[in-house]
Amino acid sequence: MQDEKKTKAQLISELQKCRRRITKLEKEVEKSKDEDKSAKLIQFAVNHTSDAAFWMGSDARFIYINEAACRLLGYSKKELLSMSVHDIDPLFPKDAWKDHWRELKERKSFSFLSKHKAKDGRMVPVEITVNYVKFDRKEYNCAFVRDLTEHKKIEQSLKDGEEKYRSLVESTNDSIYVVDRNYKYLFMNKKHIVRMGFSGNEYLGQEYSKFHTPEETELFIAKANTVFDSGKSITHEYKSKRDGRYFLLTLSPIKKDDAKVKAVTVVSKDITDYKIAEEKLHNLSLSDELTGLHNRRGFFAVAGQFLKLARRQKEGTFMLYADIDNLKEINDTFGHKEGDQVLIETANILKRNYRESDVIARLGGDEFVIIPIGTAKDNIGIITSRFEKSIETYNSTSNRGYKLSLSYGLAYYDPENPCSLDELLMQADKAMYEHKRNKQTA
Repeated sequence: MQDEKKTKAQLISELQKCRRRITKLEKEVEKSKDEDKSAKLIQFAVNHTSDAAFWMGSDARFIYINEAACRLLGYSKKELLSMSVHDIDPLFPKDAWKDHWRELKERKSFSFLSKHKAKDGRMVPVEITVNYVKFDRKEYNCAFVRDLTEHKKIEQSLKDGEEKYRSLVESTNDSIYVVDRNYKYLFMNKKHIVRMGFSGNEYLGQEYSKFHTPEETELFIAKANTVFDSGKSITHEYKSKRDGRYFLLTLSPIKKDDAKVKAVTVVSKDITDYKIAEEKLHNLSLSDELTGLHNRRGFFAVAGQFLKLARRQKEGTFMLYADIDNLKEINDTFGHKEGDQVLIETANILKRNYRESDVIARLGGDEFVIIPIGTAKDNIGIITSRFEKSIETYNSTSNRGYKLSLSYGLAYYDPENPCSLDELLMQADKAMYEHKRNKQTA
């Protein structure tokens, strides 16, 4: 009976042990299912990434690769699974694998750049991220490889563009420089470095105001602020205090990714020759080519402004209108070249006898007009006597076979009873013809 109880106890004990084993096995099965599920998820993710994936053991041989790896290098899966790291990465020393493995175990993950050799012999630039993985009590090197071919093309394109831009910037005759929001220099091309008297990059971080007058600095800051505030390019003409040359400045914004202006590029084009030519053209348009006096357009421009000033300041002024009496006879007798010389000599007489501040012009043909600046109304005798004396002096010293004779008339501009410039000319012209008739009947 006692042996029978003992046998039952042993059976119960064995049964309990079996149950515990079954429970343990069930847990291991569940765990295996979970691990299998995770492995499948990892495998799905690896197979669907655009990067090539390589799994290696401690011997550097591939034990798993995805489709992207095949596309990257042009091998089949079967071919790659028969290869090792050293077959596709000739830059990786064979004797360095152990050190690589040791470093990976310590750091767990790191990235580097390299080149992989494709089946067709191409060297493909790649970025490699390696990870240390311990799975099912085994250690692996999991490498994700990104193809940098397009990236390198873009990088080279940008580099080529930068070199072309730099070549353009350095070969141009224009000065080019860049300032930040504190008006400090960030860049100068060689042209501007020479112009500023620098020998190298000592300008970097220097303020604009250090090399320009307060007036120039104030003007530049105002223009630069317009670009900083508006984000748009502007142009303006500028005359340098340093050498008196003229420049056309184009200020353009340099923007951040958030579209805010972080700096301003200035392209400074020397337009001195253009300004000189422009001034010459302007002077030609306002000057009489033969005598150098104001022409009709120049006279109306200058005299019109003068009459406005006289009206505001309530100061009267005279106008003397003169006409050469015998120019036609001189032309007919001595030729037009001599007639031109008479016009030149008349202009020179007027220049010698009137001040630079006086307005003197040849209106056309044989007609001249003078506005003596600052002559009072009661000084009319001074104007006429000076004019007549200058003609007498010329005739007494000239030996050209004829006498120079001019008729003239005066008109007075009264600021209390103002008139237009045309009206004043008509009054002086009328007085001149009256003088001419009196001389003919005398």
